[in-house]
Amino acid sequence: MKSRLAVTLLASAAALAAPLSPAGATFPLETSPSWQSNPSGHVATGGAWADVDGDGWLDMVVANGNDMQRQRLVIYHNNGDGTFPLNPTWESDDIDYHGHLDVGDINGDRLPDVAVAVYIGPAGFSEPGRVKVYLNDGEGGFSATPDWTSAENFYCFSLALGDANGDGWLDLACACGDDYYNNPERQRIFFNQGGMLETSPSWVSDEIDYALDVFWGDLEHDGDMDVVFCGTSTPMRAYYNAQTAGGGLATTATWECTDLPQYGNTTALGDWDGDGYPEVAVADNDQLGGAGRFKVYGNSAGALATTPDWTSSTGGYGSHVSWADPDLDGDLDLATGRWWGAVRIYENTGGVLTASAVWSSSTGSVIENIFWGDVGNESLTPHGLTVASGDGARTFFYLGHAPVRSIDAVRVDGVPLAPGAYAQHPGNGWISLATPPPPGAGNVEIDYTFSAELDLGVTNWDSSRGNYLFYNTGAGAAPEMTQTMMLHAYPNPVTRRAWIRYRGAAADEVGLVIVDASGRVVRTLHNGPVAGGLTIWEWDRRDAAGADVESGIYFARVTGDIGSEALQLTVLR
Repeated sequence: MKSRLAVTLLASAAALAAPLSPAGATFPLETSPSWQSNPSGHVATGGAWADVDGDGWLDMVVANGNDMQRQRLVIYHNNGDGTFPLNPTWESDDIDYHGHLDVGDINGDRLPDVAVAVYIGPAGFSEPGRVKVYLNDGEGGFSATPDWTSAENFYCFSLALGDANGDGWLDLACACGDDYYNNPERQRIFFNQGGMLETSPSWVSDEIDYALDVFWGDLEHDGDMDVVFCGTSTPMRAYYNAQTAGGGLATTATWECTDLPQYGNTTALGDWDGDGYPEVAVADNDQLGGAGRFKVYGNSAGALATTPDWTSSTGGYGSHVSWADPDLDGDLDLATGRWWGAVRIYENTGGVLTASAVWSSSTGSVIENIFWGDVGNESLTPHGLTVASGDGARTFFYLGHAPVRSIDAVRVDGVPLAPGAYAQHPGNGWISLATPPPPGAGNVEIDYTFSAELDLGVTNWDSSRGNYLFYNTGAGAAPEMTQTMMLHAYPNPVTRRAWIRYRGAAADEVGLVIVDASGRVVRTLHNGPVAGGLTIWEWDRRDAAGADVESGIYFARVTGDIGSEALQLTVLR
């Protein structure tokens, strides 16, 4: 959310100076940042990791300004060893009241571009902002001035890249409206037309309200992209997509929360219980009202709960939420931030978040954004593989792991797809194909590089403090070196699809079959070698002939050089 100068700075500064002690040591993250950029008067807001210069190392991209000063978009280039300079190594020529940003390949050249929200205009709150895009210049930075800007001006604090119509190009969703001075807006999506965003949005919401954040994901698990807008003084709203059924993205909200008043600041989707349907996390901010707690709305087979299934035990100036698995137990934990507060992590234990944070940084800041990536390349492995099944309609595929460093290859029926045949978001762990794959058992294969050691970046809009980097303190062993087989199946019970997830050592001969309760083989999912690392096979609840199996008990059975293991699956129709 924005800062607004009416906040009582003296009281907040006192809170920032108060000691913060870590609540636990179960997460392999240092509690004090090893790197802090020079403040330089920056009001840092949007932030992301991206290999902007293509040297194989993640760089930090930061949008400065918020609602306090007109400032620049900047890059802190990785020194090539996981460390960063104290001052930006690239900056834009133009200045604006920048909000949040997102990074992705917008024009199809497979280089990361950046879309940036401009919250308010040059005159301040009396004038609406806009959105803009800087394309990668191929020389280690972005264009010095925007290559694209929206034709109309509107208040926009955050945005997100997704594929709204399943054409394999990244579209741009914008969270719009200003609650401080009563400037409601319609939410907007700018469609990508072959590598160039339209300047006027083809999609606008029927509702006119205030939203401060937006996030894409497949809420119904039907193979297309839905979108969630984070309301402030108005409900959280989700717009479901009927693309796979021959329709499109709804313009009237399909879902709204009912726990009002709602003062959401940031939202993120993550599957906390492993059932294949992502939940909606929210950071509430009590600056304008409410309790300021972190919340999660559950997702039951595509139906979002209208009131939270989980709420944090404390409140305040909630500013950020993100899902990640820094303790590598297979469950997504919830990382949170507050203004004048610490980074805190709530641990996921089998689909249940702890009531209180189990880890916190010992250093506070005015946190605006939290983002994850292996900046030191300490645990990168190119052996990530997701095997899924086409059905002739779906175009959207989760990788089962996020973030990933890169998506290296996509094959349909064994044929590699050209880079322009799909959109991708490595940070959120998904691809969207331009053409629905035909029906087939395991006929979609996605190779990717990922890391088991995620470092934590933080942007901070206190102009007297810099941005933070918390290094992961894990042992640094790449997952393919692990000799212990880790097998997991989700969701379970299986209502539509299930994923069988293997992490461990490479093996020459591995068989993965689905058998019924009598031991009869229903479907063979894999027969051959596996690369060490992470492999995820998708089972679409069908047998070898392509027919839906009956409800009942089944087993995913793995045999071969890696050992033998069986997981019980309950199929519900």
